[in-house]
Amino acid sequence: MLANLSEGDLRLLRVFAKVVEAGGFSAAQIELNVSQSTISTHMTALEHRLGLRLCQRGRSGFSLTEKGQLIYQASQRLFAAIEEFRSEAGAARGCLVGNLTVGIVDNLINNPACRLHDAITRFNARAPEVQIGVQVGSPTEIERAVLEGRFDLGFGACGRHSPYLTYDDLFEERQVLYCGRGHPLFERSGEVSVSDLKGQQFARRAYAAPNKLPSGVRFSSTAVADLMESVAVFILSGRYIGFLPTHFAQQWVTQDLMQPLLEQTLGYQNPIYLVLRKTEQKKPILAAFLGELQNAHRAVAASEPGKKPRKAAE
Repeated sequence: MLANLSEGDLRLLRVFAKVVEAGGFSAAQIELNVSQSTISTHMTALEHRLGLRLCQRGRSGFSLTEKGQLIYQASQRLFAAIEEFRSEAGAARGCLVGNLTVGIVDNLINNPACRLHDAITRFNARAPEVQIGVQVGSPTEIERAVLEGRFDLGFGACGRHSPYLTYDDLFEERQVLYCGRGHPLFERSGEVSVSDLKGQQFARRAYAAPNKLPSGVRFSSTAVADLMESVAVFILSGRYIGFLPTHFAQQWVTQDLMQPLLEQTLGYQNPIYLVLRKTEQKKPILAAFLGELQNAHRAVAASEPGKKPRKAAE
């Protein structure tokens, strides 16, 4: 049984965590950049050190044992504590050190209202030793990762709100219904009525999204998409209609490959939230980044007369 925790043990635990998050040895190979046999050797060594069977692996697939699940959860708390110590030790000597992971929904950076890149510019100039990670995922994936502590913060359009997370409305993106070239409504897109939408095949979101459809309008949903890019693929097929952010769809509208439908009637402003854990005791790195994030968006709002700056969590 593990008596003293060494640097080698930490490395084994990090391999174990990557395997769990990837869902198995094979999937973890790419993330860890090592062979499956090496991963197996590491896992066997960790199980020997702990005196526990952590997982089942074989033809039936990969699964954690009950004790393996407990070790994984404990390892996440351990990694968070180590990161918090590094951050606070750096702050004590007037230097921000550690890691910061940001989750964003796809194609967010195309939105002119998103100033994440400006915040990173400011933050990196202030804290060049901090390693920043940006990962793209669906709103559901981002919320889960923030909740589990794998992401420090996230940006997303969230249809349902978790009671364990805070959601600050940071900026907006306009969502409009589109059809693609070859769709029955494409050539007369400017004359379409709400009744024309009944029975149309609709590419729906795999995650909770606002329902902005008029009463009585029902789409036949035979396509499911978890990212905006996936919705665009279905629309471009000419067989489906679906909602996209205007800043993302404009490239295809310009090429006459997509046309908006009932933009004034069905178009809506969708808030993009800054997502944080409610119980988060903001480490110095996160607090500093949130400050730069707020400054970056405040600067944009100040350049637009009549627009009030939105407030990021502090």
